[in-house]
Amino acid sequence: MRILQAYIILLALLSALPLQASENEDAWLPGRAKAQLQRDPTSIPKGKGMLFVPAMTTGDNEPNYQIRQNNSLVKEPHTGEGVVLSPGMYDLMIGSGTTDQMTREEVEIVEGFTTLVRPWWAGLVVDVIDETRTSINESYELFRDEGQENFGQGFGVEEERGEAVDTWLLKPGNYTVLKVGENISTTRKFSVRLLSGELIQRNLVVDNNSDFIGLYNPSVSQRVQQALSNWTSSWELSMSPQFNTTQNTTGEDRASLNFSGQIRNRSRYNSEKHFADIRFIIEEGFTKEEGDALRKSVDKFEIRTTYIFRLSRVLGPYLRGVMQTKLFPHDQLFDEPQTLTLLDANNNVTERRSDVTEFGLEPSFFPLDLRQGFGINSQVYRSFPLNIDLRIGLGARQNIVSDSFELLDAQSVREIENASSTGLEALIIMDARWSRYFSMDSEFDILMPSPKTGSWEFAFENRVRTFLTPFINMDIVFDFAKQKPLNRLQSSQQVLLRFVKIF
Repeated sequence: MRILQAYIILLALLSALPLQASENEDAWLPGRAKAQLQRDPTSIPKGKGMLFVPAMTTGDNEPNYQIRQNNSLVKEPHTGEGVVLSPGMYDLMIGSGTTDQMTREEVEIVEGFTTLVRPWWAGLVVDVIDETRTSINESYELFRDEGQENFGQGFGVEEERGEAVDTWLLKPGNYTVLKVGENISTTRKFSVRLLSGELIQRNLVVDNNSDFIGLYNPSVSQRVQQALSNWTSSWELSMSPQFNTTQNTTGEDRASLNFSGQIRNRSRYNSEKHFADIRFIIEEGFTKEEGDALRKSVDKFEIRTTYIFRLSRVLGPYLRGVMQTKLFPHDQLFDEPQTLTLLDANNNVTERRSDVTEFGLEPSFFPLDLRQGFGINSQVYRSFPLNIDLRIGLGARQNIVSDSFELLDAQSVREIENASSTGLEALIIMDARWSRYFSMDSEFDILMPSPKTGSWEFAFENRVRTFLTPFINMDIVFDFAKQKPLNRLQSSQQVLLRFVKIF
């Protein structure tokens, strides 16, 4: 009877062990370990075995682990993907921080079989947000309470960059989150307990003074959205008004009003193999001076699309398209009536008009600039403060016009014709975060139709943004371009104080 009772107790204990692991796996974003393994396409060749270390979030956001044999590094793969190995004993080193801070276990690879590793480590995801629940790029330090061991800095991300925060893989235990540079004995710190096989997600709340004021669980809806949807989309509405008056100066008393507004949408699909980005921008502005007519100052309508198929984390083919135009006609106003000479594209006189005070240079929706390209995308550099991507391939451009002219001087205009180019293209895309309050986005796009540098066309777009408050920022925009049909260097600059709402 006692033997039967002991057998029943042993069965109960053994059945309880996988149950606990299964409950922990329910919180993993890619699904349970067995479900990840079933989706993995890796096949086992003859004479080999396979190792599968499951991911708690995504392999791209978790640190690579090390496979070692006889103290030599064999491979350094991502979690969540099958690895083919020769049969034998291997050491797995998994974790964030330095090599000494990683956890270590021995596993056996058997020919023709898959070794599925059950995590003995824990996962931690910390989203840094402000008091309006907006993701920000503030940094923090993570300490293990035992021995007050520093595991390094973690970083939040900005929503508009379409990124996900990195995942900490750590030894089970108690950990402390505190502000960078502060002493571990400070009272402004927060603790979290990690268990084996468990994924813990926390929101770290930072106020306007960069002080940490809370660490709490994300809502159920936020976790479900992270787990089930690869799509992210955000709208940004910004306005920049300016009103000036002058009285009792050396000139005339005058009042002026300047106003610009922008609607921007950015939607992204981001999975292990596919990345798609769609950007939609409408920006309009006008200026009105006392005694003068209302004049357009900004008029921009743009759609950008990019698709990348990831062959690896840093390399893959891309396909892109850009459309740029404007919504309203562009008219030239003259202070005094002019006799205007109209020339065709070959500089032949076609017409002369007298007493001209206003002339339409471009109608609505023209010129229409189109760009297409395909090639190879490479992540040249990837870090928290700086990201650089390089794209090289074949490109094409078309500039479509209708009843459009360029102003040569105050007495003559010349007709513009359609233009197109094809050739090799290269793009350098950079975004930098100098601090929580300063960022810069830059894109250099060049098309080379022939080896002659005179035929090359390029666009160089730059935006420096200063975050003054969660809803107010100052943008400095400076763009340069040389492209058909004008084929000469053009530049534009703006300094804008914006009131921004993201939803």
